Amino acid sequence: MASITSYSRLEPDPLRPDVTVGATAPVHDPLWLLARQWQLGEFAGQDGGTPVVARWRGVAAEPTRFVAGPIPPNTAMQAPTFAALAAPLETLIEKAGSPLPSASATLAGLRLGVDTGRLFLRLLAGQTVSRDYAPALLRAFAVPLYGDDVLADADAATAGYARLHGGRSLDGRRLRAELAGRPQPRIDETVAPGDVAELRAACADWLRLVADLFDDVDSTAECWQPARFEHTASMAARLGDSPFDETTLTAHRYDSDVLDWYEFDVNGEVNLGTKPSEAGPAVVRTVMPAPVTAPGLPARRFWEFEDGNLNLAALQPAETDLAQVLLIETLSGYGNDWFVIGVDLPVGALVRTSSLVVTDTFGVRTLLRHVGDPNATSARGWSVFQHAMPFDANEPEGATIRNLLYVAPRLAKPLVGPVVEEVLLARDEQANLGWAIEQAIESPLQTGLPLSSTRPPDPPGDPDPAPDYHLAQGPPPHWIPLIPVRPGPTEQVVLARGSVLDIDGRRLVHSVTDLLGGGPDGALLIPEEEVPTGGLLVQRSYQAARWIDGTLHVWAAHRTKVSPTVPPSGVRYDYLIE
Repeated sequence: MASITSYSRLEPDPLRPDVTVGATAPVHDPLWLLARQWQLGEFAGQDGGTPVVARWRGVAAEPTRFVAGPIPPNTAMQAPTFAALAAPLETLIEKAGSPLPSASATLAGLRLGVDTGRLFLRLLAGQTVSRDYAPALLRAFAVPLYGDDVLADADAATAGYARLHGGRSLDGRRLRAELAGRPQPRIDETVAPGDVAELRAACADWLRLVADLFDDVDSTAECWQPARFEHTASMAARLGDSPFDETTLTAHRYDSDVLDWYEFDVNGEVNLGTKPSEAGPAVVRTVMPAPVTAPGLPARRFWEFEDGNLNLAALQPAETDLAQVLLIETLSGYGNDWFVIGVDLPVGALVRTSSLVVTDTFGVRTLLRHVGDPNATSARGWSVFQHAMPFDANEPEGATIRNLLYVAPRLAKPLVGPVVEEVLLARDEQANLGWAIEQAIESPLQTGLPLSSTRPPDPPGDPDPAPDYHLAQGPPPHWIPLIPVRPGPTEQVVLARGSVLDIDGRRLVHSVTDLLGGGPDGALLIPEEEVPTGGLLVQRSYQAARWIDGTLHVWAAHRTKVSPTVPPSGVRYDYLIE
């Protein structure tokens, strides 16, 4: 009889406490199961083997030629050689300017001149010499005593630093210029014959250290393009003995702080003159394939519990979300059928695959062809790492170059100093102008000096209560106008750098930062698309990093990013003040 206070429940009642038989899940009729497998064709053994050994063959060639700046199309040249792993790739492409000049007529590089002068005195003190040559060197190459006319244009910190070290400290700028082309400096004291070797050794060590720290940039071959505010560089590697095996990689528009393989495109319109002797060696790697594992994939073992952190069944893709549907199908149905082969490749090399042979558990060897191989069953396919050749007019994103990967020798995270120079590029729709707003300038002490943005007060108006008429209101200081011009009848509109005439007509306001290249009076024709509506912030700062050989590298680098805010210029014409 049913009752609301009791219930019935079915429970298993094992005959013995041992659960071994149930846990093993034995098949009582294996012959029937084998017959069903034969009936369904499972004994054909197609793709039944598991890969156990994979042998990869390829070519890894280090780039041996480097050219800074853009190269015109259809150019064949004999580019200079360079060592791909001698320094980080960032220092080669990003370095700008000469932090330590070889002249002391101006205050530029003053602090580094004093610091490098002290470094030379320490190196000289480490040599065993019969007398002290520091006083003679100081008399010959001391920091100049700058006049008041030079110090009047400097900030207070720089002027005080120059007065403190003037005539008292050794100037590394003057010493570097003196040692250009001679083994030892000329001083007013005779060097003892037994001290010549030691003095020359100190000079050689000092020049080597200074050259490693401050690699001067040739202004005619600089990667930084001031008109477009980005870096451009090319390098070439030879993957074989054939003349057609030279591959040129070009970074057309590198402007970020991460320099990796995707910044380089294959440039098929230039030849940098590599030789057959520079061809890269063949590389062979034999590895064991490892199954691809990820949360949510089907478990490979029968009694293994699957990870519950990812529930693919709970995903509800939309009808048009084909990518998510394919992802769920791949992970749930075929996710445990993939294997990964880890190939250790040399850093700084351009790699091309020759073959991949996989041996499975049955001893069958299978030759796998790369994506895009014309001998493969399908010449089309999908891959992750692909360079492009953007010079193909039929492809808006460039022709895909398959079977090629550049392993860039990039830095993980360099030390970045404070911003020493900053310029904000913006549009002013009301004034119908573009502006280059100079916000900070580098001082001779390698620090950033904020530039004033305070507008000068308007002249007092007429005491008559009648409205006061003004012809124009000028922009704040350090606002350089960018005027749209057309260089030629068939050329696009560009922005030319102009000057601002003071309202009183007494002087012209020019640019003062090095970021606006071309000198204070240069035109600096900027393509119109380089100045976005939201504003572009261009900054320069010093960076330092240790390389794989332990050497220290210091360089000045430019960075660009979208500006969070753009201040109003306040420029207006023909207005009345009530």
